[in-house]
Amino acid sequence: MADEEIAGDEVAGYLIRRELENGDDEFWNPAEKWVSDPGDAELYEEEDEANAVADLLSENDPLAITVEEVLYDDGEEDDVNDGE
Repeated sequence: MADEEIAGDEVAGYLIRRELENGDDEFWNPAEKWVSDPGDAELYEEEDEANAVADLLSENDPLAITVEEVLYDDGEEDDVNDGE
């Protein structure tokens, strides 16, 4: 997705995500390797750089590795009812 905006939301960066066999996700951090908290992961500014790193990681990993967009948080709550 080369567009810098998706449905009016600005892209903050890109995370590299790996889906584990049990359905959980891990995120790439070059210093710590795979971490469970996306807040601890490396946020890549350029999609091409994230894709290049993901391709290298995929060469030796049988699990699905993808690049995910991270959108800026506008500070407003979504219109989702969280069970209230």
